Amino acid sequence: MHRVLLLEEILHNIFSYLPFQPSIPLFPGLRFPSRNFDLIALARTSKAFKEPALDILWVYLPDLTPLVRCLPEASWVNPDGVYSFNRQLEKADWDIILGYARRVRALPHLRGSFGLAADCLEVLSKPPSPTVPIFPKLRDVGLYMPTKEISRFVRQLISPRLTRLYIGSTENLGNVIDAFGEGCPNVESFKIGQWANPDTISSLICHWQKLCSVDCLPVDLNPTAISHLSRLHNLRHLRFKLHDEAVDWIQSFQSGTSMLTLSALRGLALLSGSLASGLNFLHHLRLPLLNDLSVHPRVIPTMPDLMSFLAMLQETCAHNTLNNFKLILGDSEFDSDDSEVVEDYIPYHITFDHLHPLTAFVNIRSINVDICCGVDLNERELLRLASSWPYLEHFLVCDYKHWTASSAITPGGFVQLLGECRSLHSLHFKFDTRGYTEIPQGHPWCGLSMPKGAHLHLQSSPIEEESIHALGVFFHVAPYPDFRMRTYWNDPDFRDSETSEELCDLYHDRWERAHSLTRRLSEEREKLRRSLAARFSDSDVL
Repeated sequence: MHRVLLLEEILHNIFSYLPFQPSIPLFPGLRFPSRNFDLIALARTSKAFKEPALDILWVYLPDLTPLVRCLPEASWVNPDGVYSFNRQLEKADWDIILGYARRVRALPHLRGSFGLAADCLEVLSKPPSPTVPIFPKLRDVGLYMPTKEISRFVRQLISPRLTRLYIGSTENLGNVIDAFGEGCPNVESFKIGQWANPDTISSLICHWQKLCSVDCLPVDLNPTAISHLSRLHNLRHLRFKLHDEAVDWIQSFQSGTSMLTLSALRGLALLSGSLASGLNFLHHLRLPLLNDLSVHPRVIPTMPDLMSFLAMLQETCAHNTLNNFKLILGDSEFDSDDSEVVEDYIPYHITFDHLHPLTAFVNIRSINVDICCGVDLNERELLRLASSWPYLEHFLVCDYKHWTASSAITPGGFVQLLGECRSLHSLHFKFDTRGYTEIPQGHPWCGLSMPKGAHLHLQSSPIEEESIHALGVFFHVAPYPDFRMRTYWNDPDFRDSETSEELCDLYHDRWERAHSLTRRLSEEREKLRRSLAARFSDSDVL
């Protein structure tokens, strides 16, 4: 064997190109057979290949059961898929466990008790040398719904090399969670899955100086944590629940024209009690590199709050960097309660004037505003807005309820919209098909195309019987006619409105027939294209 292959670093690089498929069990102890045949074979080939091959095979563990199963079978039992020891571990057993554990770098999907019984976890939490960690190279830890039995063993997961930490729930961890703060000074990415004590999480965050991503959307961080995060130069993504104390703090902290600048922040998501709270908080921030902004108020915003908030964005965010804007009532992931309505709330429609401040963001790609309001936005106004967004890909403004009759776009207007937004692939807007019974001369799309996999949501657009054929032809001439088309006519929630079930069924059936005609015509056109291509190909051969 060539001497170069005796260098472990070179073997690591070579072996890293081999297929490696870590398994993620659905339940602790339940796994699929290993498919890493090449790496397993190399580990058994020679002593020179064994170490680098094992380093790759053990770099990731879905749970802790492999550390038990690597011991002689006489040392453990597996009743009901939960592993436990049936004898006391000896020094040779610990040498085996530590020999494999030192290679582990990622434990990102630890669930429950990790597939181990309480007595097994108790034994593993007491290694021979308390000062030597079981996982000295651990960089990635994910605790999904930890149980009470693992609280002592969790300390073995604390490593100074840890850079990513996910905690699904802190309920059964007790004070052990505090140890991650001082014991893991190099954490760069932190996420909490469920509500936890705000002071505990805030204190934990304040220990870390290298944070790049913080996802604490279920937790309302206190002013101390927010102040700490504002001083981090590498923070790129931040998601948290906005507490009133944080709003009061930033208002009292800032005076005159002084603003709090998060110079590196690319993504920000806020879950706030009201849009007014988000407005008061963001008003004192400057986000020069922000790409993604997502705000989730729990209370339906009033019209003045909405107008003030959208106008404020022009001062907070740079006009050429904001790409994605989302304003959605509540958050389905963490907010199970229904949306609330303030006492002085007056129903209103979102109009051109409300959305006009967003035209300052010339590079915006996605706009999603869904706050349980009506929509009053006609075709001319929609095209005026679109003329400022040449890179727009996704557009949704509110849901299907309370749309005015003029809030719709004609097929011809849709072609103009594609002319303004060449990358548009997802549109939620009503279609006005009244009188559209004739197919326009030439190419109805005027040479414009839709991206492959485009999605049109036509809301509650009526359609007349006489328009079915013309609309089927109109849509089939797109280069990618396999786009998805949806309406609300078959939506159970929509059927609870004033529209009768018979009319809902009628409109749904008509749109389905138009879409079916589109697919059939597209298939026929594709067959004709292939036939002509084959004929010309045969002629070239002759």
